[in-house]
Amino acid sequence: MPLTLPCTMQSAHTRRASLLYAVGLITGAAIPVPSRAAEVIAWPPPRRAPAFSAMDPEGRTWTLADVRGKVVLLNFWATWCEPCRVEMPALGQLAASDQRIAVLSVNFKENASRAERFMRDAAPNVPILLDTDGSVAKAWGVKIFPTTVVIARDGQLRWRVRGEFDWVGDEASRLIRGLLK
Repeated sequence: MPLTLPCTMQSAHTRRASLLYAVGLITGAAIPVPSRAAEVIAWPPPRRAPAFSAMDPEGRTWTLADVRGKVVLLNFWATWCEPCRVEMPALGQLAASDQRIAVLSVNFKENASRAERFMRDAAPNVPILLDTDGSVAKAWGVKIFPTTVVIARDGQLRWRVRGEFDWVGDEASRLIRGLLK
């Protein structure tokens, strides 16, 4: 059960924003969510994370095994997505707040230099992983940006958060606190 309504349903946005959202849902196109709210959906238990592999700008391949034993936030984003740009500093703060949390930022279809320039200011402590052809986002069912998948320390998928989310706020604390035990 979602904790909040989908972004475009929660507030009265322009017809254009609603139309973009509808077109994205119908066509399967990747679009940014035009709202400050987020949709939080619990994964049906038990469900393990699918295989994950992505390369960083230095050529290192990352997998979920690299962060085994931590609560993992797999964040799908792009520099052209305004809600992504707004939430990224909070993800950086969250990553720095607890060593038991790993934030992996998966940049969607952009070159490494663009992603690195943005992250240098927004969240320099968060690894950048490149999804240059969109295959990683597709494998994880990501069609709306930003989307963050929260994975428990035991590898179980727990939450999918679509849209801009305050990762240092009370709701995020409630989502993550129980997974740190």
